[in-house]
This record gives sequence, structure tokens and C-alpha cells, in this order.
Amino acid sequence: MNCPVLLLACAFWLTLLPQSVTAAEPLRLTLPAAVNLALSDNPAMLLARNQQESAQVSVRSARGTFLPDLKASAGASTRYSQQPPPFDDVDSRSMNLGISSSLNLFNGFADSAGLDSARRQLDAVSAGLLRQQQTTAYDVAVAYIVVLGARELVTVAEESLAREVALLNQVEAFYQAGVRSVTDFYQQQAAKAQAELDLLDAQRNLEVVQLKLVQSLGQLPPFAVDPQPVDTQILVDALQGLEPTTALNMALKLRPDLIAQNWQVEAAREAIQQSRAGNLPRLDLTAAANTGYSSLNSGRDVGSQLSRDQGEASLGLTLSVPLFDRSQTSSNVAQAQIAERNASVEVQRLQQQIGVEVGQALADYHHAELKMTVSRTKLEAARQALEASEARYRAGASSWVDRTAARATFVSAQGDEVRARYALLQQGLAVGYARGDLDTLLTRFNPA
Repeated sequence: MNCPVLLLACAFWLTLLPQSVTAAEPLRLTLPAAVNLALSDNPAMLLARNQQESAQVSVRSARGTFLPDLKASAGASTRYSQQPPPFDDVDSRSMNLGISSSLNLFNGFADSAGLDSARRQLDAVSAGLLRQQQTTAYDVAVAYIVVLGARELVTVAEESLAREVALLNQVEAFYQAGVRSVTDFYQQQAAKAQAELDLLDAQRNLEVVQLKLVQSLGQLPPFAVDPQPVDTQILVDALQGLEPTTALNMALKLRPDLIAQNWQVEAAREAIQQSRAGNLPRLDLTAAANTGYSSLNSGRDVGSQLSRDQGEASLGLTLSVPLFDRSQTSSNVAQAQIAERNASVEVQRLQQQIGVEVGQALADYHHAELKMTVSRTKLEAARQALEASEARYRAGASSWVDRTAARATFVSAQGDEVRARYALLQQGLAVGYARGDLDTLLTRFNPA
């Protein structure tokens, strides 16, 4: 293949690539916009919506049991006969047409219980879909915040490298002037190399967490996003005055997964009523109409036979009374009762789990608040210590080791402050997720 043909082939295949794969421009996203994108494209959300649609189909199917059915039948045959003399050979053709319908008038309220159970299942699935929305939103928000923190840590590493480069130039000048020893120069070269390694590690970590954010958004790499900064104070103000009892009561009222489980209990109770219908009689209304044609009916055409001669209709009631079903009904009732008890126990277990989740989320949030306060104090002290150490080093009053220790403490304090700030943001969102009002907290980050 020559070069022009190869280039044309490559261009053709590039046009077939999905737009998300060929796109290279980063998409600027605020936190609410990232959540909305994930709620639209995340595979977990698509599966949850399919589950809700399936429950809606089940409700439509349960409604259909209250309607009559209608069946039509048709048949045709040809008969060939060879009879010995004195009988004549007689070939005949026949056709039958029929239509029938049945309507259940009473079946022990099984239809009503089945419809109510399907509705409760739909309510449970809808509540589960809401909880999946909260889970997806929380996962995306955490991934978004992690990217912001990793990006700031890259900035910290870049600033640290810039300071090490500047100090290396200074130490080299001191060494050339004979003020500092060659040991300081070589040690500073090693410190600069270490700062370069720290920057490479921070950049690699940023790339990894960006990929995880893209995955949580339901997109394919190399889909690129540019998360916009988030004001932590917005969430701090929204969570002022946290009180454990109030938070727990809110969670027990708002948590969609607990609401869904309560609907499951109601559906299980309807299933018990549906199973008990097997002990009650069943009454059906039936109607049928049939007609036919036979070539042996000489002298009558097809229309006459189908419309008048061979037409018949019937209307009747059928009553079925169960006498013995080999204990199937009692077994079904017992199984349904066990399922109802299990669903009730699951409600209790979920309430206990919610209590633990809310308590842990509040404790972690308060711990994150204290940690951020301490980290800011530490950072300010480390900054002042570094400035004093650098001034003493330039004046020849301290050694390179003292300055390096101060620099390491400052860089560590910078990283701790960044991590503490975004950890507070994550723990605040965790409180909203545990209480079941995460969507309310996220709306506070909408741009004006």
C-alpha cells in the first residue's frame, strides 16, 4: 500500500471513532455539573432506571388480570375416501371458526393483592433509584474533590521544586565565592532531585485520580475534564450546629433505602394475601361462539352455513371450590409470612446501620474540622520557621541541614493543610449522604 492510500485509510478510520474518544479539549465542570453528567451517563444509573422500568411493566401486567381474555380459533380439513362398490367415493372439506372469552369475577382477592404488591414493589424500586442517585452523586463528588486536592498537591510540589532550584543557585554562588563548602552544593543538588521526584509522583497521582473521575462520570478515556474549585466554607456554613439526635431523626425520615425497605414489607404483606386466595373459591364468566362449514351439506353455500346453519353460542359461569391441593396453599402462605418477617427484620437492621453511619459521619466531620484548624496553625508556624531559617542561612548563622529540616517541615505542612481542607469537604458530603439529604447540600455549590 502506498503512502497516499495509507493516509486516506487512516483518515477514514479516525472518522469512525466515537466523539468522546477523539475529543481532547478538557470539559470545564462545576461540582453540580459533574454530578448531573454522572446521573445521566453512569452505568449504575442506567441499570437502576432499567430496574424501575421493569417494575412498571410488572404493574401493567398486574392490571391486566382484571381484564377479560379473548381467543379466536380456526381450522380446516380435507377428507379423501375410497369406498368399494356399491358405495361411491366421497371427498369432503370442512372448516370451523370460533371465538371465546373469559372474565374472572372472584378469585379470593388474589388479583387485587397482586396489583397492590406490584405497586409496592414499584415504590420500593423508585426509592432504591433515588438512593442510587445519591450514591452516584456522592461517588462523583468524592472523586471530584480528590482531583482538586491532587491538583493542589502538584502545585505544592512545583513550588517546592522552584524553591530548591533557587536555593541551588544561591548555594552555588556561595560555593563559588568560598562562603559555603562543596558539601552544601552537592546536598542541595540531591535535594533538588528529590523535589523533582516528588513532583513526578504528584503528577502521576493526579493522572490516576483524573481517570477515576472520568470513570465515575460514566465516560471513556481520554475524555478530559477540568474541575472548577470549590469553596469549602459553603459546606461548613451549611453544617453549622450538627446534633446527633436531629441528624439521626432526619436520616430515619429521609433515607431512600429505608423507605424502599418499608415498601418491601408492604409488598410482602400483600403477597401473603395473594397466597391465601388459594383457599377460597374461584368464579369465572365464560362466553363462546362457534360456526363451521362442510361440503357434505349439499345445496348450502359457505356463507349460509357460516352465518345460519352451523352457528352456536354459549354463556356460562364456572365455580371452582378448592378441596385438596396437597398443602400447596398453606406452604405458599407460610413462605410469604417468612418473607414478610425477613423484610421487617431487614428494616430493623437497616435502622441500626443508619444510626452507625450517621454517628460515624458526624464524628469524622468534627475530627476533620479540628484537623483542618491544627493543620492551618502548623502551616503558619512552618512558614515562619522556614523564612527565619532561610534568612539565617543567607547570613551564615545556620547550617544547610537546619534549613533543609525547616523546608521539609513546611512542605509537609502544606500537604497536610491541602489534605485536611479537602478531607473536611469529603466528610461534610458524607454527613449529607448518611442523612439522606446530599442533594440539598450539593445545590449550595451551584454558581450564582
